[in-house]
Amino acid sequence: MAEAVGPGDPTRPLTVVLVGNPNTGKSTLFTALAGIPTRIGNYPGVTVEEKVGRFVHRRRAVDLVDLPGTYSLAAQSPDEAVAVDVLRGRMPGVAPPDCVVVVADATNLSRNLFLASQALELGLPTVVALSLVDVAAERGITVDASALARRLGCPVVPVVAPTGSGIATLRDEILAAPAGPRPPAPDLAAHLAAIDAARPAPARQAIARYAWIDDVVAEAVTRSRPARRPLADTIDGVLTHRVWGTLVFALVMLALFASIFRLAAPLMDLLSAGVDSVAVGVGGLLPPGALRSLFVDGVLAGVGGVVVFVPQIALLFLFIALLEGCGYLSRAAFLMDRLLVGAGLSGKSFIPLLSSFACAIPGIMATRTIENRRDRLLTILVAPLMSCSARLPVYLLLCGAFVPDVAVGFSWLRLPALVLVALYALGVAVAAAVAGVLSRTLFRGPPQPFVMELPGWRWPQAAVVLERVREAAWSFLKNAGTLILAMSIVIWALGSYPKPVLPDGPELSAAERQGEALRQSFLRARALGAEGEEHHDRQGDVDPAEEEGATMLVRRLKAATWDGTDRKVFSLSVALSIMVFFALCAQCASTLVIIGKETGSWVWPVVTFAYMTVLAWLGAFAVYQLGTALGW
Repeated sequence: MAEAVGPGDPTRPLTVVLVGNPNTGKSTLFTALAGIPTRIGNYPGVTVEEKVGRFVHRRRAVDLVDLPGTYSLAAQSPDEAVAVDVLRGRMPGVAPPDCVVVVADATNLSRNLFLASQALELGLPTVVALSLVDVAAERGITVDASALARRLGCPVVPVVAPTGSGIATLRDEILAAPAGPRPPAPDLAAHLAAIDAARPAPARQAIARYAWIDDVVAEAVTRSRPARRPLADTIDGVLTHRVWGTLVFALVMLALFASIFRLAAPLMDLLSAGVDSVAVGVGGLLPPGALRSLFVDGVLAGVGGVVVFVPQIALLFLFIALLEGCGYLSRAAFLMDRLLVGAGLSGKSFIPLLSSFACAIPGIMATRTIENRRDRLLTILVAPLMSCSARLPVYLLLCGAFVPDVAVGFSWLRLPALVLVALYALGVAVAAAVAGVLSRTLFRGPPQPFVMELPGWRWPQAAVVLERVREAAWSFLKNAGTLILAMSIVIWALGSYPKPVLPDGPELSAAERQGEALRQSFLRARALGAEGEEHHDRQGDVDPAEEEGATMLVRRLKAATWDGTDRKVFSLSVALSIMVFFALCAQCASTLVIIGKETGSWVWPVVTFAYMTVLAWLGAFAVYQLGTALGW
């Protein structure tokens, strides 16, 4: 194996670009080569994600740049435009590539060689990483890497990234490629000459390129009939079935949310008890006054309102990462295409909408893979209706406090979990309705055809899954957590000042003093009911069994009563109406800013805020009235 490490300063890190079609194992190969990305951000001036990792091989540092998955270098979407700019050295802040690694799926080499042929025309040192060779062998497909390398004029390395097979060889070839000869561009002249000149130029180019690919594949690929139908095909037949696949998808989602409630509860109780103990300890160390109130009622209450939800956030993203890592989410995207078409969207909208369940911002940014502007704008406008992780604490708090924890049909399926699923389903249903209305009015026209290849089933990589969970938990603590903490302190300040004028003596109980102080504060926490009643957090009668394990905030919500009465402020119908409002309202200013940047107009953020606010109010009003009529 050649020891060359490329031209130029040997102390300078080589810049290696990883390019390939979606679902070819590119991300898995990136992790096998460089581990977890050392830098994740956005390319300058665009919202396309930049991922860079560094590894050292034979004492030479290599910066590995993972480009967005693309089918072609004929740029039609923002993702493809970024890939071309990076490959041609036109991207600010990214060094021109010393080597290009093209990831080609051995199970469908013809389609993957289309992108590889375009990369070869750039004249850059190129190495082809032949991925999924183990899956190809199971399907009776054998690729002669040596013959393929001769036809392409560049090294071809078979790899099985999850097991590390071929990774060392690939690293050797990456180091050797910059000092070696440049690969020749595909010779398409003879094929172009055989095509009718009256055809459009892009069509002639595509036909000629695939004719050249057919010649390459004929020499390098042999196929044999598998002894039996692969189990993966049988599984796919069920999971992509119109009826059975939809039923499985619904059961998977239901089990996911039920597990979040059941599995996270012990750790949540432990964290809640820990925060309460710290609050008691701090309260004992500090003298009575504003400083103790600030730390106990402001800072620690805010911290407790954040960290208690980390286990559920982590579990949610753990399950999502596992489903994505094994390949199930791609099946779900294929399945959902049939439903999305009815709403005027296509299957390409599924991944952005699914990403919006974590956060609408990356979900909206993910729409850059949608070439059709109509579909992209429609997806952006409805993405905020997906219940993001910032809404989850509100759902969990109110479900845990006011929805009865009773079994529904099965002992493991509890009513709070069912309500949580219903809230997520509500966002999906309303998004489909809004998209359907818009596609038949402002955005007339058929949705973009959806074409995708299902990736092979595989075991999720533990390192990738754990990093996804860590990133999600930290993002929640950093973004939603800091906001909740800041708001908790602001609310404490507004509720504590100005200092109230209260009579001395035992005329007022501690709870009554607290309520009177609140009424005299800047906050003026005054809510008028139908009978003009005021409410405060006076301690009511709460079942001790319900108190056990409840957080401080839950206890206060349950205890809040209307002033002068024992009637609770919060009931099941009130809690449900609040959750519906949160499910449908536009509550994130950052999301609106991203919508403005992605669409290039501030009209669409205003439209989004207006229609979501109206829907949220109407939905909350309808749920409250229905709940009241049913005696909730």
